[in-house]
Amino acid sequence: MPLLARSSDGARLAAWMMPSAEWEALKASYRSRGLTANCCGCAVVPVTSRTGWQFFRHKAAACSARESPQHLIAKTVVARAAAALGLDVTTEARLHGGAIIADVLVRHPSWTAAVEVQLSRIPLAVIEDRQERYEAAGIRCAWLAGYDVPGHHPCQDLPLFRLARPAANGAVPDVIVADAHGHSGRTGLAEFTTLLLTGCIRFQRPAAHAAMPAVASIVSECWRCRRDVDLLVALVNVPEHAIFAPRGILPARDLTRMPQLMALYRSAMPKLFAAVPSLTAVRSPPPGKEAVGARAHCPWCDAPISLGKLPSDIIDAHRWNRCWTFSGEPWAPADPTTARWVCRGTKRRPDDVRAPSPSQAR
Repeated sequence: MPLLARSSDGARLAAWMMPSAEWEALKASYRSRGLTANCCGCAVVPVTSRTGWQFFRHKAAACSARESPQHLIAKTVVARAAAALGLDVTTEARLHGGAIIADVLVRHPSWTAAVEVQLSRIPLAVIEDRQERYEAAGIRCAWLAGYDVPGHHPCQDLPLFRLARPAANGAVPDVIVADAHGHSGRTGLAEFTTLLLTGCIRFQRPAAHAAMPAVASIVSECWRCRRDVDLLVALVNVPEHAIFAPRGILPARDLTRMPQLMALYRSAMPKLFAAVPSLTAVRSPPPGKEAVGARAHCPWCDAPISLGKLPSDIIDAHRWNRCWTFSGEPWAPADPTTARWVCRGTKRRPDDVRAPSPSQAR
C-alpha cells in the first residue's frame, strides 16, 4: 500500500498530503489518469481505509514492497508532521538507483534526513547495514521499530526508537522516549517527529564515572563473624562479553573467567579496600572447586562466601545497593547504563529547523 503514485502525464501524487476533496476527485477519475506505483510501476487504485487513511492499492499482488496498514499510518503521520514544518517531504523515495528506498525522506536547504518505520522483525545487522548506506549517502536516518531489537544498545550512530503499537486498528502509535531526567514515557508520533526534526531529541552519553569499570555490592552479613559486609556481587561498565557480560555487567562469580578483567580488579583492590573497608574480596576458588566460580571473602575474618547461589535478579534488575569505581570513588547505581536518546527542550519555529545530527549529542 504505497503513499506515492504517478499519473500517465508524469504528475506525482502523494496520498498523505492530498485534501479530502481532491482525493475523492482522484478516486472518481483515476481510470483515465493511468496511475502507477512509484515503487514498482504497477497499476494502483486510490482508496480510503475504514478509519479514514488515504493510500494507493495495487491492482495485482505482484509487488514485493507491500506494506501493512500500521506501516502506512506511521509513514503518513511522519510525512505530515515533517511537511507542517515547511520541509520538502517524499515517501518511498528511491535513491542511488534504487539502492536506498526511504520510507520518508525529508529535505532541508542545508541537510537531508530519513525516517524508517520497521515493524517486521529483522536482525540488527540488517538495520546497521542499511544505516551505513544512508551514512555513505550523507543522509542522517532515524529508525522507528515496532519491537525490541535484540542486541541493540543506544548509540549515537544509530538513532533507533521504540514504537508502541496501539491496540485499535487505524490508531496512531506512540514513541517511547526518555525526558531530560531519564524518565521513560510515550510521545505521540507526530509530536515526536516534530521534536526529532527540530533538534530536540538528543543523544545523552553516560556520565564520566558511569562509563568507568566499577564494583557493585549488596548489604549482607558474614556467616562466621556476623559482621556487616558489602558483598561484591557484580562488576559493571566492563567490556561486553557475549557469554559472561552481555550488557557490560559481569556477575562476580564469573570474574575468574575473564583473566584481563581479573588482573584489573586485583590492581584496584588497594584503592577499593581503602575507600570501602567493609567490601568483600573476590578470589579464585580452591583447586577442584572451579565449577562453582569465584568466591567472596569477608574483610573481617576472611571467611569464604559463596556467590553461586545469589538470585539472578540481583544482577539483572540492578538491585545492588552501592557502587564504586576501580579508583574507589562512589557513584549512584540507579541506572548504570545511561547512554540513551532523550527529549530536551520544546518544539521550535519552522525557520529554526535543523538537522538531527550527531553533533547534538551531549
